[in-house]
Amino acid sequence: MSTLQNTTRIGDEFERRVFDLFRAEIDAERFPFKRECCKLFSKKGYHSRDRCSEIVFDIAIELYFPGAQEYSMLLLIECKRYSHAVPVDDIEEFFTKVQQVGAANTKAVVVSTAAFQRGALEFAKAKGIGLARYFGPENFKWELRRSPSTTVRRNADSSENVELGLSDETFKSSSFDFYFQSPRRLTNSLWEFIDDAFSDLTSAPGVAIGELKNLRRDSEEVAFVGKGAIEEMGASVLSRIGYADGEVALQEICRLEAERTGLQLRLNHPAVNSGAGQDALGRITFDPPIIDVYAQQEPNRGRERFTLAHEMAHYFLDHGRYLVSESCDNDDFVLHRAGLNDAAISRLEFQANYMASSILLPRAQVIADFNNLLHTIGLSDKGFGSLYVDDQPCNIQNYDFITGRLMQKYGVSRSAVRIRLETLDLLRDNRRQVAVGRMLHR
Repeated sequence: MSTLQNTTRIGDEFERRVFDLFRAEIDAERFPFKRECCKLFSKKGYHSRDRCSEIVFDIAIELYFPGAQEYSMLLLIECKRYSHAVPVDDIEEFFTKVQQVGAANTKAVVVSTAAFQRGALEFAKAKGIGLARYFGPENFKWELRRSPSTTVRRNADSSENVELGLSDETFKSSSFDFYFQSPRRLTNSLWEFIDDAFSDLTSAPGVAIGELKNLRRDSEEVAFVGKGAIEEMGASVLSRIGYADGEVALQEICRLEAERTGLQLRLNHPAVNSGAGQDALGRITFDPPIIDVYAQQEPNRGRERFTLAHEMAHYFLDHGRYLVSESCDNDDFVLHRAGLNDAAISRLEFQANYMASSILLPRAQVIADFNNLLHTIGLSDKGFGSLYVDDQPCNIQNYDFITGRLMQKYGVSRSAVRIRLETLDLLRDNRRQVAVGRMLHR
């Protein structure tokens, strides 16, 4: 196959992916405009007054008022799969084509796999052109079953991060598949992006555009699971191996699940490219269920056990309802991960970390051991919590002693102990923030 043919094939595949995404959202009534008011086309031509011939557009969405034979609004989409940033000239050329075939009710959108040059972003903003940068799910840290940008109805990321997603050629997205610049804002919500494209018409007097519109539906995509329920699930998992005390036999749990459901466990597996990058510690895929714990240049048994427990928790919590796959990295070694703006992902990760800690450090045994250790060093609650740690050497010494003993008994890292003591309200940590990377090796 020639280079030109291969380039054309890749471009066609990208157009099909974008087309299918719009089709799915329109059919499922997750689009700002009602399904019966939308007609979606691929490679459709529209008459150019200047050329006296048709100009063919990659994707077109025609919007019709109920009972109308002619469309009232038109969205024209150009797809670009470039290996370099999209220049302003390309945006200007597309805008000229759109002007030739449409009036004020025709809107332009450019979807690209590459970043946009600054001039392209500025020109698009001035002319009311929508820009979208697309990231395929192949390298996501979290690969959701539905497009994350179609799940959120409102922007779930900072404007600064969305701007980077649009303009930085080296930017890597861990979860969102689209970063948008609409005529009104920066967003990663497809709903907002499309809604904004026609915002000048929705506010125009005498235009009954409400007849075409769907109501915005803000729904929780990830079910809430309370801490008590997660504790019970963890205890149920431990009962399957007849757990009594000490280090939990994680591999035995996986062996039983292999017999029951076909779960595969691959330890010391070669790391693969993922949204977690070089920091990836492990990964779970759900169809079929496979847990990989990656081989590391510097082995750390406690870290490897938490990685395995974290992925096992996703499995037992049935997160395959929402996820195709997920990677675990160093930043997952905290109960509340910073920088997560997607509510669904934040909930998934909290649940997984909570259950991982409940499996690795069973509640009843840990509380009993913790109280015995407090008694050993003569420590009592002085109003700051059972175990209080700040930057004072004496408090750090107590913290290191208790967490160290629990680390040895349960075969976990100090950060895993810290998470568990926090979930059980046994620890109040008032230290200045300790880098996660350092915590892992303490």
